[in-house]
Amino acid sequence: MGQTITQKIVARAAGLERVEPGQYVNVSPDYTCCQDISWPARKRIMEEAGVERLARPDRLVMVVDHTTSAGMGTVYHRNHGEMRRFAEATGANYYGPGSGLRHQVLVEEGFARPGLLVFTDEPNIASIGVVGAMNLAISTEVVVTSVLNENWMMVPRPVRITLTGALSPGASIRDLAQILIRDYAQTDILSQACVQYDGPGVATLSLDERQSLLACTYHAGADTALMPVDASALSYARARAGGRDFELFADDPDAAFDHEAVYDLSAIEPMVTVPPELFGAVGVGAVSGRRIDQAAIASCASARMDDLREAASILRGRRVAPHVTMYVTPASREIYAEAGREGLLSIFAEAGATVLAPGCTTCWGYEGYLNDGEVSVSTHQMNYNGRNGSRTASVYLAGPALVAASAVAGCITDPRDLLAIEGRAA
Repeated sequence: MGQTITQKIVARAAGLERVEPGQYVNVSPDYTCCQDISWPARKRIMEEAGVERLARPDRLVMVVDHTTSAGMGTVYHRNHGEMRRFAEATGANYYGPGSGLRHQVLVEEGFARPGLLVFTDEPNIASIGVVGAMNLAISTEVVVTSVLNENWMMVPRPVRITLTGALSPGASIRDLAQILIRDYAQTDILSQACVQYDGPGVATLSLDERQSLLACTYHAGADTALMPVDASALSYARARAGGRDFELFADDPDAAFDHEAVYDLSAIEPMVTVPPELFGAVGVGAVSGRRIDQAAIASCASARMDDLREAASILRGRRVAPHVTMYVTPASREIYAEAGREGLLSIFAEAGATVLAPGCTTCWGYEGYLNDGEVSVSTHQMNYNGRNGSRTASVYLAGPALVAASAVAGCITDPRDLLAIEGRAA
């Protein structure tokens, strides 16, 4: 029986010829990545263990992405300083406040490359699969790989989801992500699996769109996910690699998958995930007209250039409704700068939105706190009670165009309505 890309990436990291799904192996990850919120606990574990050096400090990537500012009354300024000093002392890679989401930093800085295995503290970082790098979330175990540059793991079950067709105007890749979560999150079909996306539909998606889908796949139940490294992905990876090695893998012709499914992109309509469950996705028509208090374009799911452009195309020449507060958070400093060059930041400001520093910001409630009974629609990753403030607030999830259209209308709105007004195909 042949090997899938999933198996080949793990076998390479384990120094083995082949591995099988469910097998436990010891691996040396190419990189380990951690962030500021969990850093104090990680550092305390190292101190209690008497750790004085790292096996491969060049393979540890530390990113301040949750607390992009050290607000008055918080302890986060201490976290930032401790991370910086640790990196200076050990030689680890450090990216300070405003650098952006570590999901994006890993890709932009060339740490994520084809065929590489990366251990992190978060499953949404499966977005690095856009260039064929596999993320594995191991929580506190990042301490082990940070110190020893090795750890054990279980080989994920390979799953294949084939994409056909192309998205229609008004629909976004985020809508597909919400559909997948609706279809799989209440099952164990994707449990302990790596989802490999393929099919002709992938070629119709930009690299930004692919990252959005990958970043959400965990919420459908998978451990991680990968995209095929086609010409556009390979070109990007080479430009960012800086001469560092990587390896391209392909599925063997006789490779087997535990589960396979097909989704037609052309059949997708704008979706809204109704709180408080992530699997509560419905067509926008089911909740259209719901009054909102806040709108946000942010998170590792939907804060890249394509997302900002999509939101700006709706907001250009319009104003956010008077009773709505809108926030926009670029995924990285590089994206922030590009949005400035393209004039998108001006469009957001003139529409009445507030642009925040790159990072997690509103997604985890560090900024944009919701009061009792308030309603938001956002591109965030989670919508459980209390995620963004009061436990009585309601968080609806959607794609960037729908969020922007809702901000203008003051209620949940189908973006295709505004596209039709402008005479654009809907």
